[in-house]
Amino acid sequence: MNTPLRRWSYRRPLPPLVALVLAWIACSLSPSPSPPTPTFPIPPLPTAAPTVSPLPPDAFATAPRYSISLAIDPAAAQVTGYEEIRYTNTENTPLRDLYLRLFPNTPGYGGAVRVTALRLNGETVSPEIRLGGSALRILLNPPLAPQQSITLNMAFTATVPLTDEIDYAQFAYVNGVIALPNVYPMVPVYDDEGWNVEIAPGYGDAVYSDIAFYQVEVTAPPTMTLIASGECSVPEAGRWVCAAGLVRDFALVLGDNYEVASGVAEGAIVNSYFYPDHREGGEQVLQIVINALTIYSRLFGPYPYAELDVVETPTRAGGIEYPTLIVISERLYDGHPRLEWVVAHEVAHQWWYGVVGSDQVDQPWLDEALTQYSTLLYHEFLYGSDTAAAILESDFQRIYDQLVDEGTDMPAGLPVAAYPRELYSPVVYRKGALYFHALRQRVGDESFFAILQTYYRRHRYGIATPESFLQTVQAVTGNAQRDLYERWIMGTSR
Repeated sequence: MNTPLRRWSYRRPLPPLVALVLAWIACSLSPSPSPPTPTFPIPPLPTAAPTVSPLPPDAFATAPRYSISLAIDPAAAQVTGYEEIRYTNTENTPLRDLYLRLFPNTPGYGGAVRVTALRLNGETVSPEIRLGGSALRILLNPPLAPQQSITLNMAFTATVPLTDEIDYAQFAYVNGVIALPNVYPMVPVYDDEGWNVEIAPGYGDAVYSDIAFYQVEVTAPPTMTLIASGECSVPEAGRWVCAAGLVRDFALVLGDNYEVASGVAEGAIVNSYFYPDHREGGEQVLQIVINALTIYSRLFGPYPYAELDVVETPTRAGGIEYPTLIVISERLYDGHPRLEWVVAHEVAHQWWYGVVGSDQVDQPWLDEALTQYSTLLYHEFLYGSDTAAAILESDFQRIYDQLVDEGTDMPAGLPVAAYPRELYSPVVYRKGALYFHALRQRVGDESFFAILQTYYRRHRYGIATPESFLQTVQAVTGNAQRDLYERWIMGTSR
């Protein structure tokens, strides 16, 4: 997720699209002709993504399976759904209960969802309502043994807010656009802390989930355009069938009047959906995504999905990431200088959150700080060392120095809820990113990019932790460089 427009300070103009096209004709993303500074010696961009060994065919046999049917009524701003979840206990201990998250009932979403019927293995059950209706606890009797599975069937209804005044308006029907992330009940992560069901503040990401498989049938007015996670069939009389595999959640957007520009990057289809009067901005977004997907694939590891869609919506965030789907604020499409940074940031989340999962609620730095630094790498490899050094100074170091001067510095490694709203972005996104820059300066580019590639390879489709990142640093360099972690992530200047 990117921060709201009112907090942005970066004002670098978007370079002409012609320059980008010429760069691709030259088959390279060349740095600026100016000599590189000592801070940013740019290695050549690899000509192909690093090789990643295929996983065994049965590697995800126990991943959750979701089969969902959604009937969307825009006139009533309501969704009626039916859902089946096949869940397998992959822990080494029996599970005595299971939770479902109802994210529309959280303050940050501001909608409402109600489960009207629920069956466990064919038997009707009455769950306990927890966390203000945002979680349902289902007792399992007998407990679910390791490697055993259960099937949940349910019916639900959801009401969508008709305003963009609720936090980031990520779940809303505004200006003819219906944004429906996580409209369905979903199973959270079970880890060493148990079920992760806490409510995140509205200014942070709310979803912490495992890789899963989705098959979703959507019915809606046939005049609308559907954009969703995964790949969807050509609509027939207002009915779409979508499939998404190895993704952490499922999101969809419906709009009355979208146009689309498409391209290809690293073998993936890229689609940019935009309002008719924003064609220039929509085409710029397409080129940014193509550039970013290429750079990140070659620096970190291949983008593993067949498609990546970017959609203009009324969200009040700059942008929000979902699996194979990114939403970007309509306020950026009319020549806003922040457009490129936001789009490149959200594309990087496809690696750091999408493929490599982490606890976005309790350890937000692990995806957000790395995504911010990845966005800096995008600018470095595309525009050169001088541009990257200027951004590092203005958007990262200067903001951190201001925290220190004002006595508001905090550790970057805290849960979202530990930060006042006004400090969340400066500490987690800016200060946190300086950790990765300090690590790069110490170990050098060859080892630094080997760390990121190894981290991606080890944790793809899994859940990473701060400790497992440090173990990756240890494996690549022979030293976990814990002093940098303690300095930038867990420490303060006070």
